[in-house]
Amino acid sequence: MTTNMNKLICSLCLIASLTARAQNSAQDILAQVDPATGKVEDGTKSFTISGIVTTRLVQDSQTTAYVLIYPESPTVAVRAGGRADAAVLLPRNQITLSGKLADSPLGAVLQVQAGSVAITDTNKPFKSQSIGAATFKDASALAGDYLQLTNVTFADAKFDNSGTAKVKADDGTTVTLLVSKSAAGRETPKVPTDVFGVAIKNGGEWRLVAARFLQVDRRDIQALATKDTCLSCHNPDIKVVGPSYRDVAASYRNDPDAVSKIIAQMENGGKDKWGVIPMPPLKTVVPMDDMPKLANWIFGYRWDAILAE
Repeated sequence: MTTNMNKLICSLCLIASLTARAQNSAQDILAQVDPATGKVEDGTKSFTISGIVTTRLVQDSQTTAYVLIYPESPTVAVRAGGRADAAVLLPRNQITLSGKLADSPLGAVLQVQAGSVAITDTNKPFKSQSIGAATFKDASALAGDYLQLTNVTFADAKFDNSGTAKVKADDGTTVTLLVSKSAAGRETPKVPTDVFGVAIKNGGEWRLVAARFLQVDRRDIQALATKDTCLSCHNPDIKVVGPSYRDVAASYRNDPDAVSKIIAQMENGGKDKWGVIPMPPLKTVVPMDDMPKLANWIFGYRWDAILAE
């Protein structure tokens, strides 16, 4: 019995060892890319990675995502092999996948082997590094990192169909964003904004692949939400008693009356829309002057869904 048990333990150890070796690091993959040209040197080797999707970009029917492999900093760019794989390459999903390196207009990407993407968890958090716009004059030291570009304003009133947008810092420095083309025709954020995303060199310049737009004063509004008891039932990113603000904003993202409807929901409460637990009316709890501030802050999370479309 003891001998058989020892054999079983050894077999399990061997399987675990083989599984661990099958997972590749960002360095394993980037070692196959020429740092001078950004071109793939060897596209024959297959890689398997496990990580968290930070950013998703859809341009010209191609879905490219950037996957962070903890505890390393650079993301790995992956390109979906089909709709089914693209559908699960969403920010905050923890995934595993396999593929081979290939060149693309966005640089070297891991071309996903069809059917190899699997979700292991959702709503996974990850950290960003705060930077200013001047960094993008030469962001080579931050290539592939997930960044927070702080306190910028959008140069144009609406997104066009180019898949790019310009933002400007207080000192006049501009940075080009890459955005999913689903944003075309929508009004850009009108308040000072922090833009989150991944730094890549594209079109001869350093650009940021945009993942999130969050208003600069969001912490002040979140403090207001705490004071007005909103956060006792809601969280910006995950469901608690009530839905996350990301989910609420996503459901209203194409509704021109979204802000007024969110205010009405706060005033009057409701039931059955988000589950069996009703939302109580808050007009006697939340000051009327606070409601538009809170509603616009909640609706600001719609960009999570739009940028991932």
